[in-house]
Amino acid sequence: MESCFIKFKEIDYRRIFPIENIKNNFMLEVVMERTYIENLRPGEESSISGWVYEIRELAKIKFMVIRDFTGMVQCIVKDEKIMKVFPELSLESVVEVSGVVKKAEVKAEHARRDVEIEVKSLKILNKAEKLPIHVNEKAVEATELSKRLDYRSLDVRKPRVQAIFKIQSTVINAFREFFYKNKFIEIQPPGIIATSTEGGTDLFEVKYFDKKAYLAQSPQLYKQLMAISLEKVFSTSAIWRAEKHDTSKHINEIRQMDIEVAFADDLKIMKYLEEAVQFIVQKVLENNKKEIEVLGIELKVPKAKYLTYKEAIELLNKNGFKLKVGDDFEPEAERKLCELFPDSIVFTYEWPIEIKPFYIWPKDEKKGVSGGFDALYGGVEISSGGQRIHLPELLTKQIKLKGLKPKDFDWYIEAFKYGAPMHAGWSIGLERLTYAILGLDNIREVTLFPRDRRRLTP
Repeated sequence: MESCFIKFKEIDYRRIFPIENIKNNFMLEVVMERTYIENLRPGEESSISGWVYEIRELAKIKFMVIRDFTGMVQCIVKDEKIMKVFPELSLESVVEVSGVVKKAEVKAEHARRDVEIEVKSLKILNKAEKLPIHVNEKAVEATELSKRLDYRSLDVRKPRVQAIFKIQSTVINAFREFFYKNKFIEIQPPGIIATSTEGGTDLFEVKYFDKKAYLAQSPQLYKQLMAISLEKVFSTSAIWRAEKHDTSKHINEIRQMDIEVAFADDLKIMKYLEEAVQFIVQKVLENNKKEIEVLGIELKVPKAKYLTYKEAIELLNKNGFKLKVGDDFEPEAERKLCELFPDSIVFTYEWPIEIKPFYIWPKDEKKGVSGGFDALYGGVEISSGGQRIHLPELLTKQIKLKGLKPKDFDWYIEAFKYGAPMHAGWSIGLERLTYAILGLDNIREVTLFPRDRRRLTP
């Protein structure tokens, strides 16, 4: 039998695997279990693994800052043998460092301020080549966003970028938590559809065997069909919109968070949105204190302000706009409403029927008012929704009024013939909500691998 190495964690395995039972042709190497940087404690001998974030060399002492996903720590090298390894080191090389954890004597920027490691051993596990973009954020000019996105797996190693996506993880987890607590059922709608969800032509066409199909622009129709049977449903799924936008707040592939509720109107569903966003922001404040500090943002749980569409028009016109009933709100108008009600979710409801999708309930046909609403937060629209049409005859009528063909929606219309209650719902983009919460300049900052009209890779 060939000799081999057995590596054990730093626990007394001799009680379960006595040394005397190991044959001569085996060698036993006891290694320490990896410790995450956030768990380092003074006085302990620990082993960490991570990436080299910073290297500093003096005549008789050398410094490294090592990063793992929990934080950074400064490592001090005084041993001359270990110093000889330093010429082989490069930024972002993957290393394993073992040593004694001590109270920090020299404070390192970005790293933990309370502890440091006096290095006893250093192993280079994978040496990094010359970096195409900076990861160390100290004293370097900011790389333009486009190039950062070209090397996103490197870019996301930056503490600031990691903070964004740790917060986004909290956002989507809190969304799920809120609706599970409210007895909603999570559903998984299809991503490939046979016809447009919302009318219009801005869909990505795909070949589906011998048929023409499209990437779903919304789970709208499917979540309605589930709500009229399961009552309270939600989903988190990717959707695609083929609009040729080229703005800082639009992308073409979106992670969308949707809900739909039976026996609910527009007012009830807006309340769900208000409480859900407040819950999400509260969770970010509780769980992401370090990330909020890294990003340097001030965050408060928002209040809510409700305005009818007409009230919003009147208010905007008093503040320098020239809008009439039937106009949609341009980005400047959305920002103004948010400025007028700071730290608030601004709801505008009872929108005109003609500018809402075919499935939105006509609340008052004589007045031309629908059961549709929009929600603004952080200067942008984060959601739209409303009460849906649950009567087949009315649905057929509205489809025709929008210039669509009822036969393309036979399967959808038919579902409402078999006992469909009134229902309402909304959708909110994960990236758009993260963007609004953090107050960033470009939605691509909060999108791991953006898909827009100019970017399909990486």
